[in-house]
Amino acid sequence: MAGKDDANLTERQQYWLNHLRACDASGQTTIDYAREHGIKVKSMYSARKALVEKGTLPRPSPTCFQQVQVVSDTPASDSQWRVQLPNGAAVAFSGNVEAATLSLVLATVAALP
Repeated sequence: MAGKDDANLTERQQYWLNHLRACDASGQTTIDYAREHGIKVKSMYSARKALVEKGTLPRPSPTCFQQVQVVSDTPASDSQWRVQLPNGAAVAFSGNVEAATLSLVLATVAALP
């Protein structure tokens, strides 16, 4: 995950780079990692953005969604769903949801830093 010369980073940038690499290596979501280490999630996202812009970290690859079909005997109105996205955000809903609405919500949440 090495980017441009890490030696050109400030002490603060190196601090965040170490946390971001540890978070990525842990397999945890950014939210879970931040909670575990007493760090503000927003600060981690801001640091990641700054280090990506500096060229130290690679740009994240776009999120890809896979179309799925759910087959169930349970009526849709009784369904409860929770979708965990790679950026650590989660979307929960129940009952009937139009595909276009769900697609818009998931795309919007997936684009959050």
